[in-house]
Amino acid sequence: MTETQQGISKKVYFLALGLVLVKLLLLPFAQTMDADAVSRIYLALDWLKEPHWIATSVWAPFHFYLNGMVLAIWNDPILAPKVANILLASATLLPFYTFTRREFNAPGAWIATIFLAICPILFRNSFLALSGPPFLFFLVLAMNQLSRGIRNNNSMALVLAGLAITVAAGFRYEAWLIMALFGGLTLLRSGWKQAFLFSAAALFFPVVWMVSNWLETGNALHSIQGNYHWTLEMMSNNDNVDLESYLRRIWYFPFSWMIAVGAPVAFVILRAIFQDYKRPFRLHSTAFWSIPFWALLAFMLYNSFQGTLLLQHRFTGTLVVFSLPFVAAFFPELTRRKVGLAIGFGVLTVGLSFVYNTKGVKPVPRLKHQSGATMAQVVQNNVEPESTLILDFIGWENTYFIALQSGLQREQIVIVGGAKNEVLPIEGINQKMREASDGVVLLKKGSPLYEKLSVNEGRELLIKGAEVAGELLYEDDSVVLLRW
Repeated sequence: MTETQQGISKKVYFLALGLVLVKLLLLPFAQTMDADAVSRIYLALDWLKEPHWIATSVWAPFHFYLNGMVLAIWNDPILAPKVANILLASATLLPFYTFTRREFNAPGAWIATIFLAICPILFRNSFLALSGPPFLFFLVLAMNQLSRGIRNNNSMALVLAGLAITVAAGFRYEAWLIMALFGGLTLLRSGWKQAFLFSAAALFFPVVWMVSNWLETGNALHSIQGNYHWTLEMMSNNDNVDLESYLRRIWYFPFSWMIAVGAPVAFVILRAIFQDYKRPFRLHSTAFWSIPFWALLAFMLYNSFQGTLLLQHRFTGTLVVFSLPFVAAFFPELTRRKVGLAIGFGVLTVGLSFVYNTKGVKPVPRLKHQSGATMAQVVQNNVEPESTLILDFIGWENTYFIALQSGLQREQIVIVGGAKNEVLPIEGINQKMREASDGVVLLKKGSPLYEKLSVNEGRELLIKGAEVAGELLYEDDSVVLLRW
């Protein structure tokens, strides 16, 4: 490593530290408004009550272990998972820079790492208790070690790459496809022996998880198929899909990727890749590392078109880390002009994220309508540690945000599901309300639950079915909040 590279490396450490500090300053403004994030927190809390090996689950299990251990250290379900994700997201900059410097050049690696730090979608995801940040951390670790192992014929680095990707596979299932791609790259560049070393380490979690699922359910792929069951059967994602919907499924993730890196950066990346394609193919060419990007993009397009992958921007992070290293090809040296372009690209990337008319891309996650925060505060002020909370479904954001902000345990909360084919558990809700000494119920006007438990027109607030009298706490055009 040259003296210049050492200096730039120090800059990356300061960049990562600065990113942590900026995000901690923004933390009070970030709201946990993602339903999956809230569900993952509750599942981690359940695991923490009795830590054990999770034999089967629709979601890969490592995120529950991670959040559970974090919550064991700091018992704050709202802040602790966010801070853990912020630290992991910032730490991802270090192996990303090292990989990009090795495969491209040092000045360009510095610029690419800055773009990774300010990527609006990844910046946003670090404020949510989702599996993306830890998954990307271990994925980039695997990329860096794989690059090191292939270039230096280093067997230990390839084993470490396999271990990193097998941990990533315990967070998100797309790592299973990626490890196959990495295994193929290793085979092409280093031969059978090195590919075997990588694959033997990489396959550890997938093999153990499939055996565990088979012993528990009789189906080795039960977890993966569970995701398809939720999307296709519970959410009915393929019901009444018209031509416009199919077209949206085709352009959504390419557009999401463009938002994540910024339009100018997207152009630079594609130009760098296709310019390298014009040269004679070499295994050590930069174009070689474009294979994972194109393969994963094709996989995402296929699954989104089939309706098995929901159209959400948070899934785009993997495309970002596979493509951003190619920015380095545009910045082989940092002239005044290049630095000016880099600043302009960054400003456009972040600035335009506030303009796009699509949810889930602004750098700091907040409820679309702050009435949800108002209702959450009313709930907080009117529940006791032993209270019950009944939440009618008022949208994926507000419903789960209110549940988490209530401070109650998951078993004290009944949430009416938002999936199209979920059945309203009215008898269970009635029984819960009759048995609880006190509680709060949120009803969406005109909903099936509202019709079953509605108050009378005279506002005597007798909740039917449960046969309890309620005190009106909050009401607007769409909801009514009662305490009994």
